[in-house]
Amino acid sequence: MAAGAAVASANTAAATSNAYAAGAAAASANTANAYNAGVVAGATGAAPVVSTTFAMGGVYAALPQGCITIPKNGATYYLNGNTWFLPSYGANGVYYRVVPAP
Repeated sequence: MAAGAAVASANTAAATSNAYAAGAAAASANTANAYNAGVVAGATGAAPVVSTTFAMGGVYAALPQGCITIPKNGATYYLNGNTWFLPSYGANGVYYRVVPAP
C-alpha cells in the first residue's frame, strides 16, 4: 500500500507542477503579447510635451515633438529649438532633464 501511495503522491505532484508551469507560461505569454501590442501600436507612458518654454533643470516625462537626436561627448542629447534635453533613467523609466548646451 505504501508504494501505491508514493506513486499517487508523485503523480499528483507532477500534475500540480505541470498545471502551475502551464499557467505561468500562459500568463507570461499574455503579458508579453500585451506589451508587444502596445509597442507595435506606438503606445507610450507619457503624452508628448507641447510647451515651448522649458525651465533649466526641469524634468519631463516625454520629449516635445520635433526633437532631434544629437550624440555629443559620449552621451545622447535631444535638441528642440534652443533647448537641450538629456535622458535619465529612474524607477519609472526614462525622463528628460533640460540641461545647458553641451
